[in-house]
Amino acid sequence: MLSLKITRWCLGYVRFSVTGGSPERFFNYCARSGIILWNITSRSSSSAFVASGLYRALRPLARKAGCRLRVRERHGLPFLLRRMRTHRGIVYGAAAFAVILILLSLRVWCVDVTGNTTLDSRAVLSALAENGVSPGTRIAAVDTKRVEQKLMLMFPKIRWMTINTQGCMMQVCIQEKTEQPQIVEQNGVCNVKASATGQVTAIRVYAGTAQVNLGDAVAQGQLLVSGVVEDALGGSTFVHASAEIIAETSRSCEIRIPLRQTLREPTGTHVVRRSLQLFGADFPLTMIGKPKGNYDVSGTQTDVKLFGTLLPVSLYEEVWNGMQAKSVEISRQQAIVKAKEKLLEYEKSLPGDAKILSSDVSDRIEQEVLIYSASLKCEENIAEESEILIKS
Repeated sequence: MLSLKITRWCLGYVRFSVTGGSPERFFNYCARSGIILWNITSRSSSSAFVASGLYRALRPLARKAGCRLRVRERHGLPFLLRRMRTHRGIVYGAAAFAVILILLSLRVWCVDVTGNTTLDSRAVLSALAENGVSPGTRIAAVDTKRVEQKLMLMFPKIRWMTINTQGCMMQVCIQEKTEQPQIVEQNGVCNVKASATGQVTAIRVYAGTAQVNLGDAVAQGQLLVSGVVEDALGGSTFVHASAEIIAETSRSCEIRIPLRQTLREPTGTHVVRRSLQLFGADFPLTMIGKPKGNYDVSGTQTDVKLFGTLLPVSLYEEVWNGMQAKSVEISRQQAIVKAKEKLLEYEKSLPGDAKILSSDVSDRIEQEVLIYSASLKCEENIAEESEILIKS
């Protein structure tokens, strides 16, 4: 039924009225002639619908029945196009829209990167653009296999990738390599020496002969575990010495904070520049150039989506904030706060297994500079392997 309605609308149809004479005889003549009418009414004024191309064939039958026909309504595509002939702008606009839509459907609208965990999506998009995959590129001109091979060479972390085309969107699916666990080779012969000066608090020897005892004070570079092991018969064997030697160590650091510093502070002036990005090209929306002088700039890009689909259109806004250099003098307390922040960074840089037991800090001022000194008492593993070179 729906297909019949669509067909009638595409071909066009009219509703006409039948007056005078004998409408019943007219309808009988139409049926004998094979002309199809529908929605026939026979009340005070008879009417019916007929295909627009068959309306002229009804006039001889109406004269034969002594009736008069009059068109009341016109429906369908032919009459719509006829009415639009006086509005050529609509026709030209529709034709231009269709042409633009066809041309745009041949281009890449957006590129989406998925599956990456450690790789930066912006770096991947930049590499894709270098190899000809970016918004605005002709889809038929993209050699996906070549691009995949080049990106896998540029990013060794990529184990597998594929570029899928979904309409006007290119989806780049990436699978990264799994890092292999680090294998510690213990085939060589080595001793264990002290990596720092301290006092031994715990000894765990896995291979080799211990050369120190609990409570011993050791210096940096001192032999802790020997790779030479003697057996019960007095023979010697070379092994790969391995051990954990926990010791209390002392570390110190000195942090200098100038009391007179040059800081950058905002002047209160700012410039906003906006642009429209279409298929990778920038179209300025504000006719303002880049300001000269000391400015901090920040940018925000807003993507445009339609029904969840990313379009090749985005709005980019730059905000330029004016800055000026100003010489300021900070107080002793402010300098101590900054020094404590740097001391915290130093503590984080210590070996991963180092545990800080206590800290002793002091501060003094010399020539407008705060000198913040810290002595740390730590507990850490000072065992460090040292290879034994054997001449054959």
